[in-house]
Amino acid sequence: MHELEKLIVDWVSEFIEEPDVSPADNFLDLGGHSLLAMNLNTRVQQHFGHELDVKVLFEESLGSAIAELHARIAGEPTA
Repeated sequence: MHELEKLIVDWVSEFIEEPDVSPADNFLDLGGHSLLAMNLNTRVQQHFGHELDVKVLFEESLGSAIAELHARIAGEPTA
């Protein structure tokens, strides 16, 4: 697992208090909600200087949200 991916998955695991989280999981299906997303986004922004796209976080897998963040950090175009 890539370092960025591992950090995000670990933080999601911490916030939702679920030890078995993978990039294939959906944030909402894990019990995530808007307040947890804001907390996660704050941590991501403090660590990487970029925010997660909350729409992607809510609509797709964690892996998709992580890939979108990775592209944004790398300066690549995002959808």
